Amino acid sequence: MEPDLPTLSRDLVTTCARMIRWIPTDGLPLSLAAARLLARLEENGPSRVSDLAEKERSSQPTITNHIKRLEAQGLVARSADAADKRAWRIEVTASGREQLTQARQVLARNIRPSLAGLTSADRVALGRGISVMHKLMGQ
Repeated sequence: MEPDLPTLSRDLVTTCARMIRWIPTDGLPLSLAAARLLARLEENGPSRVSDLAEKERSSQPTITNHIKRLEAQGLVARSADAADKRAWRIEVTASGREQLTQARQVLARNIRPSLAGLTSADRVALGRGISVMHKLMGQ
């Protein structure tokens, strides 16, 4: 039976959020918050702090503090915004991309034992579900 859209949408959002919190973070080279900001910058390209705050549903001071830490680690770089000299554009550095790749590899490695415990049919179904999620996001 096909689930109704309100239930399906609620379950999708809840499950995706819980999934990230559920994956063991042992060996993660950076915090999940840092990885999320780096991923956002990688996907969207250079962004202003105000735009990052809006997209992350966070305050501008909170994002500014995260960016300062990431910049101190060499994971992001600031450059003047050509459209507004008072603002900065933040972009991921090569080192930031490398750390993000490592974080993704660690999380993937940490979830592998759980995936191995699934039946072959469940892994196939999960793969189909991931394909549908990509389709949903327009990828």
